[in-house]
Amino acid sequence: QDLSGQSYSFTRSEVGSIIILSLITALRLLGIFLMLPIFSAYATHYPGATLPLSGVAFGIYALTQSIFQIPMGWASDRWGRKPLLLLGLLIFTVGSLSCGMAEDIFQLIIARAVQGSGAVGSVAMATLADVTRPNVRAKAYTITGIAIGGAFIFGLLAGPVLAAQLGFNNLFYLLALLGALAMAFAGMLFPNIKRPRVNGETIGPRQILKNAELRHIYLAGFVLSFTVNLFFFTYPLSWTNLGLEKSRLWEVYLIIFIPSFLVVFPYVRYAEKRGRLWMLMHIGWLSMATGYLCYLIGGMQKWLLYVGGGLYFLGYSLFQPLLASFLTQRIPSNSRGSATGFYGFTGFLGSSLGGMLAGILSNIGLSFPVALGLSLLLLWVFLGLPVSPDAPSKNTPH
Repeated sequence: QDLSGQSYSFTRSEVGSIIILSLITALRLLGIFLMLPIFSAYATHYPGATLPLSGVAFGIYALTQSIFQIPMGWASDRWGRKPLLLLGLLIFTVGSLSCGMAEDIFQLIIARAVQGSGAVGSVAMATLADVTRPNVRAKAYTITGIAIGGAFIFGLLAGPVLAAQLGFNNLFYLLALLGALAMAFAGMLFPNIKRPRVNGETIGPRQILKNAELRHIYLAGFVLSFTVNLFFFTYPLSWTNLGLEKSRLWEVYLIIFIPSFLVVFPYVRYAEKRGRLWMLMHIGWLSMATGYLCYLIGGMQKWLLYVGGGLYFLGYSLFQPLLASFLTQRIPSNSRGSATGFYGFTGFLGSSLGGMLAGILSNIGLSFPVALGLSLLLLWVFLGLPVSPDAPSKNTPH
């Protein structure tokens, strides 16, 4: 406890809920992460495929995710989190099966659109806020982020190996299996949340969008998702252009993930206790921008590719869990689904545009999408980073 009597330790019920939600989220996302490091390298071999069409197949998943985040989040406020989570996982599973059966790039694009329609990210984010107290919420989202990070690195490591051994299209059947497992866990173990009776009006979409602090968070979600998809579309192509076998890409991802694995959770825990999350946010931005700069100037040098990848992913991993915490602390529980729906919309819109533009610009040269990502990161800091609840008052936007 601190001097005010607040406890910064989780209760038993919080621990159980965080574990279950992290497991469900990580299982679903593992399937996506298996595809992330090798999608661009394999999709170009489908009949009718070009780099721009491969970018569409890569990005359209996130586009349909963005479209359905808001209605799914809104519906979870009205009818409960669990039914919407199960519905979304079912759609994702069916879409994954369709991807596995795709015979050309156009069928793959349609199947990926269906797969992305199972948009449950905002529902899971709202649920985690429902079951945790504000003073431990950044740490809770960091734990979920670590579970997602574990799935991420496993996907990055295993994806190239599994694609080489099983075949790219068979990986989609594995995604369907993971989606079904997540459905089973959600059906049996999902936290029992009683929807609170709230006096007064629910915060509507117009009020949410008028809030300047929330708009900064939504902008941050867009930028992070845009730059991460730009990065992971071009990054494996840079390595394969240097002669690295696709099946060995896991070695690269293992190395660039190590700094994040060692640093993120202990530093977020430290910063939350001492009211310095605002400082952590600026460090995360600087690390991402420096990583992109290293990648841009050294895209043909292996050591700079390692440095750029490690720095970018470290900054991304520091920044990402903070946004969910900042957002949910500013919204009452009966409107969290709607607010996180807008967050999911901007994030997946960024993913979609990042993936599609990566395919188009990579057709000109790999330095073009990297330059675009760096430019957006630099523009973002001038438009305004999100404001942490613990930020000094002078940093509050007017």
